[in-house]
Amino acid sequence: MNRPARIILGFVPLVILFAVVFWFSSNDSTRSSEQSGRVVEFIKDRFFSSAQEMENPEDYRIFMDILTKAVRKGAHFSIYALMGAAAVGGLWFLKRKGLRYLSALGICCVYAITDEIHQSFVPGRSCEVRDVIIDTCGSALGGAVCIFIVWVLLLRKTAAAYSHSKNTSITEEQS
Repeated sequence: MNRPARIILGFVPLVILFAVVFWFSSNDSTRSSEQSGRVVEFIKDRFFSSAQEMENPEDYRIFMDILTKAVRKGAHFSIYALMGAAAVGGLWFLKRKGLRYLSALGICCVYAITDEIHQSFVPGRSCEVRDVIIDTCGSALGGAVCIFIVWVLLLRKTAAAYSHSKNTSITEEQS
């Protein structure tokens, strides 16, 4: 496969994630709350089944508010972590690693800003600077994890090649 085709294919996961985030952000507040509410209920039922038995209804409401915020902000962080990894992967053709990482982070940050602006036009949704910060932090972690994984794989490959060449030279010396 030629280089331009590899570069284009490298951006496919990122473009798919852009589309997914755009779709979620296009949902009005009612639909968005329903989507996250299903996840919250699943987590509550699966891991916090005793929460409904709280004696004070106000404690239960506070618990549910905290769980809802954690799910919603966790979703922001997670999808943007994937986006950060996908952006680093798409920019792998850049030779300078620092430029690759910073460019990926910049792309994700700009997309987070435009996503929040987009949400401000959706009924019941708002533009939150806090979400841009969460999204950018997710991107930073996702990009860093991607680079770390590739670094570990390259180290293993180099170590295996070194070990193979060392074993080959020892075998040759013994002959």
